[in-house]
Amino acid sequence: MEGELSCKGEERGYRGQAYFVISQPAKGQQWVNGAVNPISWTKGLLDGVTSVDIELARLSQDGLIFVARDVPAPSSTGSLNLLLQDIPTADDYYLLFLNSTHGVMYASSQRFAIVDANNGSAPASPAAGAPTVTVSGGPNPTAVFATTFPPSANGVGAPAWKAVDGARMQLVAVASVMVFCVLGGAWTVL
Repeated sequence: MEGELSCKGEERGYRGQAYFVISQPAKGQQWVNGAVNPISWTKGLLDGVTSVDIELARLSQDGLIFVARDVPAPSSTGSLNLLLQDIPTADDYYLLFLNSTHGVMYASSQRFAIVDANNGSAPASPAAGAPTVTVSGGPNPTAVFATTFPPSANGVGAPAWKAVDGARMQLVAVASVMVFCVLGGAWTVL
């Protein structure tokens, strides 16, 4: 399937093939400066990924444009609107969906173009009900993400006791050793 990326999802205890497809922007699509452009994706439902970071990259130049951090992605489909302002025009842009903290890339979009508003291209309609992020200027290595959404658990079980779900035998062993140490100390004192 075009635009599909399968990657090993070793982060946060998930092992196996991850499914993450960016459906918009599509291959060869033209985004328009000064307009709202939709981003949409489909991903695995039980993959443990509840948020993603989105970056805009160009093939022919170094540098990234940091779009949004911790974009909510709890369900199998998601969308975000992107308002472009004064982004350099070119036909070699890609969107990268990743966890920038751990360096795990979930997916990359197909190659698309960004054009000026006066070239006559009509932008795609914005995604209904999706938040809009505004991005301006070219790549800047000292820039921060244009928008940061509230943090999510991103695969971490809640409440905290769920973090030890798979360690029942180890917990029993440690508790047993502690009990025997206390009993041994009490026996010594008596």
